[in-house]
Amino acid sequence: WQDSISNAETNQRMLGVLLQALQEKHIMLYFNDPSLNESVQILGWAGNQAVTPQHDYLMTADANLGNKSNRSIIRQLAANVYIQPDGTAQNSVTVAYDYSRQTAENDPAVDEAFHGPLDYQNLLQVFVPRASVLTGWENFDFDPIVDQTDTYTNFIADIVLEYDSSQQYEFRYTTPLVVEPVGSYRSYSLLIQKQPGTRGDLVNVQVFLPPGATLLDSSPEPTASYTIDQTIIEYDLTLRTDQW
Repeated sequence: WQDSISNAETNQRMLGVLLQALQEKHIMLYFNDPSLNESVQILGWAGNQAVTPQHDYLMTADANLGNKSNRSIIRQLAANVYIQPDGTAQNSVTVAYDYSRQTAENDPAVDEAFHGPLDYQNLLQVFVPRASVLTGWENFDFDPIVDQTDTYTNFIADIVLEYDSSQQYEFRYTTPLVVEPVGSYRSYSLLIQKQPGTRGDLVNVQVFLPPGATLLDSSPEPTASYTIDQTIIEYDLTLRTDQW
């Protein structure tokens, strides 16, 4: 960068790449100066988690406990939100992994001789609103751990994904009050935060409105909206940045 800074075109491209990396949480900033830290937090460049007082929240975080295979593992998320008449929600979150040989064999970081066994041993953490209650789960070899903090509820599980395989894991839970009254109307918001350093996960969200409820407005625009016994609003997104 220092060598090419005199070239305006190259310098502009470099600045664009750095800005994108900041926005997509591949670079995070921290300063000793509290005022500078406050500024980068407002910009979303600090990598910290948001506090969730009156809205729904989801963040999925992987911590590799063995090899260096993360770049060759495709992760996808699916969240179903059943809003209850009392303003709470009954949610399910499915985390799906695809660890294919076709992708991994071209990855120099997936090398048993230098980086350990090929199977992916992972500490999976799913952060949801504080005081949420885990009601069920699927496909875990051991019962998940529930860590209640002053800010979040964290579901924690140790998983092992075999090389050249795929698997999905599900958590089911109830939230505290996540619907906010706005005059005679009701507002529901879900913040999905991206784990810093990850690729853009594909995410599908389905929101089931209470029986008799009618959708007035939505931001962003839904991918689809339909009614069976109740109104269902569907969103498809790529999680390159934090998204409401």
